[in-house]
Amino acid sequence: MAATETPAPSVLPYVSWSSLTIAAIPADAWPNVFGSMQTLKGHVQEYPGCQKLEAFVHAEAEGAVRIHCYTTWDTPEQLEAFLERGYTFERMLADVARITAQPTLVMEKIF
Repeated sequence: MAATETPAPSVLPYVSWSSLTIAAIPADAWPNVFGSMQTLKGHVQEYPGCQKLEAFVHAEAEGAVRIHCYTTWDTPEQLEAFLERGYTFERMLADVARITAQPTLVMEKIF
């Protein structure tokens, strides 16, 4: 996985820690990926410290769907554990549709 570094403690007083994974889904794979994402959301939100999993989509001209999938966590350690051992959006895409996502980014959510 691309996101292997532990996020450093923040200097900001109130933050959450998030991951972002982006992928382009071919039109023919979209129905299967969409259904799997609904299940993934319910599964991931049961992990300790997970505040939410959100997905934003954009239909591209050639029929593909570009997805931005965010997870938000209480602590950087919980996010790190999820990225190392959890069932991530990236892993789900590889299993369900053999799609390789862009490298996952780790970020601080300030509001």
